[in-house]
Amino acid sequence: MAVVSHGGFRAAARALDVSQGGLTKSIAALEQEYGVDLIERSAKGVLLTPKGAAFVPLARAIVEEAERAEGWLRAQSGELSTSVSLGVSIEPSIRLAPAVLRDFRKALPDTSVHLTQGVALDLLGALRENRIELAVIRLPRNFDSSDLKVQRLYQSEPVIVGRAGHPGAGAASLRELVKYDWVVVGDTSRQGAMNDDSIWELFDREGLGRPRFAAVCNSLLSIVAMLMESDALARVPRALLDHSLARRNLIPIPVAEPPVPYWIATVHKASRRLSPEAQTLNAMLSSYARISGALSPERRPGEP
Repeated sequence: MAVVSHGGFRAAARALDVSQGGLTKSIAALEQEYGVDLIERSAKGVLLTPKGAAFVPLARAIVEEAERAEGWLRAQSGELSTSVSLGVSIEPSIRLAPAVLRDFRKALPDTSVHLTQGVALDLLGALRENRIELAVIRLPRNFDSSDLKVQRLYQSEPVIVGRAGHPGAGAASLRELVKYDWVVVGDTSRQGAMNDDSIWELFDREGLGRPRFAAVCNSLLSIVAMLMESDALARVPRALLDHSLARRNLIPIPVAEPPVPYWIATVHKASRRLSPEAQTLNAMLSSYARISGALSPERRPGEP
């Protein structure tokens, strides 16, 4: 893991405070024992082989679990406070996370929450690699959940938005908006981010081709800033319009084509038992989604 993250044996050995020769021999012994080449050495440094690239997420998951176990033991001895790693996509980061985390901190003041905001597919990858323990996300269309536990909370819907005073504000049809640049909400590091659900639902379904893309953004602030300073448009959670950052700066553009509803859900690995703290947080997210007056009738709670 250190060789991969530091880009070479010398830097990895320095970070681990071991000899470079000893580290090289350890990896060579691992490769020889299992008959698998994990790393290619070249003049430019080290590169992962295809099998090495497949092995890294598995190794990272083991390291994360070992660190989690060590953290638990330290917490039992009073040496370290407990923590929960939570991933949130844009909609729940606005509608659920602030209120629930406030109440969670009151209930468990000695437990810290490590919060990661991102798009759903990125957070699902983080779950599978044990980089986060729990996620509350918009469920992607047609994703494989066979290794996950999914609890649907409520349905929501997207809306097309642009800056206040946008020249396309009076558009009655999506066809009138094709000429503008669009901002895609997606994972900026993932190849094919332009092919996310928003583009499929908006343009492919209506047979309108593909619009011009201005940017791919994965954070609330970057989306709002990009839209405020240009004539670009985006399809975002309707909840964004209730946020103080966007309330006076962005406007909805209600076109004739109906939006496709989607589910917000909590997700965690089926093979990984949630810590007691994460179980509490999961239950609080579910309860808040059921009883919160912030949910309008069309955002109805899902089955438990």
